[in-house]
Amino acid sequence: MTIASRAASANDYVRQHSTHPLISRQKAEDTARAAVRLAALLGVDPANVEPKHSWNYLSLPLAPLTLHASDPDDPTQVYTFSYRDPLCDDEPFYLLGPCPVCEAAVPLAEIRSLADLGAFLADGPAPLPDNGILPSSYPDEFDRHPAHSSACPFWDSES
Repeated sequence: MTIASRAASANDYVRQHSTHPLISRQKAEDTARAAVRLAALLGVDPANVEPKHSWNYLSLPLAPLTLHASDPDDPTQVYTFSYRDPLCDDEPFYLLGPCPVCEAAVPLAEIRSLADLGAFLADGPAPLPDNGILPSSYPDEFDRHPAHSSACPFWDSES
């Protein structure tokens, strides 16, 4: 796919998804742009990224947007990402996966480039030690994520 055709596809995606019956036009545009940004990062067509329209601008902190990216060569392979702030183009995406302790879907890796995803896929999540100290390979959002079970030793309920 040429650069021009990928750009046209991204533009078409934003135009088609800038309205949604349940959310404001601004929120729909922000959601579409985040999906296009993730598609560009992954090198896939925006049609392979499906956002869950969940940004709630009335609550602080912002509830992250969830995006599902399917592999064009294997549509059964889906990666789930969260994205916090639609107003910042330099905000990272977070790859969601099961917590090694409580199995809740939580941020396991900060993804700013395709190489970041490749490194995570090559190495996987670092083992979690029994001492409760989070390895530096985990993003700060790992232990702040509210999906952890309340019994999970890596959930920081005070964040």
